[in-house]
This record gives sequence, structure tokens and C-alpha cells, in this order.
Amino acid sequence: MTKSPSFVIMESFSLKNLFFSSITILVLILSMLFFYEPAQNVMCSLAIFERFLINTPTVCSLFDTNRLSRYNGVDGGKIYLSILGNVFDVTEGKRFYGPGGSYHAFSGRDASRSFITGLFDEENLTDHVIDMDPNDLIGLDTWLNTYKKKYKEIGKLIGLYYDSSGKETDYAKMVYEKIESSKMKKVAEKKENDRYPSCNVEYVQEHKRSKVWCTTLSGGVKRKWVGVPRMLQTLDKNGKLSVRCACIQQDELSKVELAHIVEYDDCDTNSTTCYVKVS
Repeated sequence: MTKSPSFVIMESFSLKNLFFSSITILVLILSMLFFYEPAQNVMCSLAIFERFLINTPTVCSLFDTNRLSRYNGVDGGKIYLSILGNVFDVTEGKRFYGPGGSYHAFSGRDASRSFITGLFDEENLTDHVIDMDPNDLIGLDTWLNTYKKKYKEIGKLIGLYYDSSGKETDYAKMVYEKIESSKMKKVAEKKENDRYPSCNVEYVQEHKRSKVWCTTLSGGVKRKWVGVPRMLQTLDKNGKLSVRCACIQQDELSKVELAHIVEYDDCDTNSTTCYVKVS
């Protein structure tokens, strides 16, 4: 059966209406999503749209410092904060992060440095941390992981750590490399301390010498063996020779290890206590 020209025109018109209606509905939905969770580019909106449909855990919302500053809990609004460029919704903790709360200074900004220093002046209310002590950076990383477990991560802050497309900056990479390097160093130090626990040390006025001795708890390392006091020679991060008293198990050490260990003068080889001159 041949379709009449008027039917073909009406069918074409209906398809166009359907197409434009679909576009209109899509625009309305995206507009609603913008209103619900503002985004700064279309790609981010599409990711948010996908998340609402299939409940994916994708974090795509990007914040600039001006936008983030609006989420400080004033007038009962939402409260966001950032750590190392990662933005969290801490509204459920408004007793602490809201106006008048003890941690309100963190709200609406990235004050990563203050998490470590505990100072809330302008010099410390900043996200600049790369110059901090390695152990402090490990502490900051611990804070970040704590927030990831406790609060919802909702986006990234454009600035030192993420660029306008949400990618890590060179600064962020340097900070995380320093954190990982510090962690590895700390693991190595613990391994060394477990292998060569520090001696107990006490100055004895009577002998005008320092008493160094080993126990099953010396150096804060609980163990089944006692060990004997020895001078352990190592190189510090600057390549300078460093010497400390360590408790060792003589029969458990390799020739390479023994090359870095020196006996104290005037101390019996098998004695667990020695009196050494103070240099």
C-alpha cells in the first residue's frame, strides 16, 4: 500500500518532534543535575548524569577556590573542605565544621598545612605543603585516608593539585612521591630498628661514663632475645657517618653486617652492659 504524500510529511514531522522533544528532555535533566550538584563543564555533567542513572562511584565535580568557599556552612548550607585537592562533604559533622565549631577554619577551603601544624593563621591556612617534614606529610596522608573512610568525596579542587580538567598537577605528583618515599624510608627504619634495637642509655656520675645495656624491651622493641651493646655505623641522608648504640645478636649477623658494627672498648664481648666514655 503506497503512503500518501501528506502521511509521509506528517510522519517526518512526528519524527522531528520526537527528536527535539528528546533533546529538550535531556537538556532539562542536565539542568536539574546542574542545580543539584553544580559542575563546571559539560563532560562533568555527563559523568554526573551517568552516576545518577547507574549509580557509579565516579567523582567528577570540579571546584575552584571561589566556588568551594561558598560551602562553609553559613546560613545552614552544606559544608565542604579539601585536603590535598580532594573535596569532601563534611556536612554531617557540622557540629565541628559549622560556624562556631572547633574546625570551622577548615571549611570552604583547602587548609592542608593546618591539619599538621594546628595553626589557623593565613600562613598556615594553605594547601602548600611540599616543604614540610616527611613525617608530617605521612601524617597528612593519614588524615586524607581518614576522611576518605568517614566522609563522601565529591570532587577535586582546581589549583595546586588538579588542573581545570581534573588531572593531577606536577606539584601533586611531587607531593605524593615525597609521601611514598617517606613511607618507604619509615618502613626501612623500622626494619633496621627491629634488627638492631637501640640500647638503654644512662649517665652514671660515679663512673663518669654512660651506661649502655640491652634487655628484651630496649629500644622499644619487644623480643625474645637480649643482645649485646655495639656501635652501629650507618650513613645518614646527607652521606655523613652516624653512630648509635644498638643491641645485636652476634651469631645472627652476616659478614657484611658485622663490617658496620664495632665493639666498645673495655667491655666484655658477651656482656649485656657496657660503660662507655662520653665524647
